[in-house]
Amino acid sequence: MHRLLPLAIFVACAGGDMGTFDKDKTDGGDSLPTLSLAAIVPSEGPVEGGTHVTLGGAGFTEDMQVTVGGAACATLTVLSSVEIDCATPPGLSGPANVAAVRPGDGATASIAFTYVDTNSGDDGTTDGGTADGGTTDGGTTDGGTTDGGTTDGGGTDGGGTTDGGTTDGGGTGGDTSDTAVPVTPVDYCHVQWPCTQTVAASAASADLYVWVYQGGVTEGAGRGAGVTVQLGVGPDGSDPASAAGWTWSSAAYNVDKDGLSPGDLANDEYTGTFTAPSTAGAYDYCGRVSVDSGASWTYCDLGGSGCSGGGSGDGYSAATAGQLTVP
Repeated sequence: MHRLLPLAIFVACAGGDMGTFDKDKTDGGDSLPTLSLAAIVPSEGPVEGGTHVTLGGAGFTEDMQVTVGGAACATLTVLSSVEIDCATPPGLSGPANVAAVRPGDGATASIAFTYVDTNSGDDGTTDGGTADGGTTDGGTTDGGTTDGGTTDGGGTDGGGTTDGGTTDGGGTGGDTSDTAVPVTPVDYCHVQWPCTQTVAASAASADLYVWVYQGGVTEGAGRGAGVTVQLGVGPDGSDPASAAGWTWSSAAYNVDKDGLSPGDLANDEYTGTFTAPSTAGAYDYCGRVSVDSGASWTYCDLGGSGCSGGGSGDGYSAATAGQLTVP
């Protein structure tokens, strides 16, 4: 479930739902709501396809059909009535129309996506398509593959010393691992409740609830294997992924929550507390989820003004983080 889209991790307190948004239910009534596509995140990806984009809008149903540049999504998951995850098919460099069709009434909506040709840099053998300072990189080819998936500093390899601003085995040591640590984004996570709270300095917060969806992991009864959830608090308006001053505490699995269909138990709910800072002021709080033992994290906000927003699907924003006041 976000895992990534311009949109949406989903509140529940022990004993009942605490928020108005349920990522698992579509709008009811005799007539379907207006279908719309308002956002796509990310809005570009490689021509090879495989980019997980989150489509945000309204009026989505479980049987939605989505194409990118006329080809069906490689995988398609309707996360809620306002969010869809689509893995892009291969395409041609340049703009491509993303079209959504609702079979129930034939309604359509569209938005733009851009395919980017990433094969114009490293050719997979020599750096920048030419010799690396007159020889190969580190005494051999660059890991036998491309340079971290990007071009080498935009051209030659700085005389065989640095690779795009980072060292490549010192240019002589034969370090052939020149690749980035892989990132495993979580499909979807959402701070459910509470949206705001006031906590005394150095005291424990109120119980915080986070919903998590990971395809093939959290569905069904019981805790999904390999999921780690933490709760954090840090400086107001800052980025928890990079800013200093954030502290984290562990959250525990609490209960299953339905997703798009009643009884599917698609989401796992986690709960816990954090310790308020010792200095009076305004702070942000959020959740973060990992499915690769902490190698990478997906950060979970409210996703909107209140506990009914889109969570991680539209990317993390300090403007939609939980708000803490320490008097």
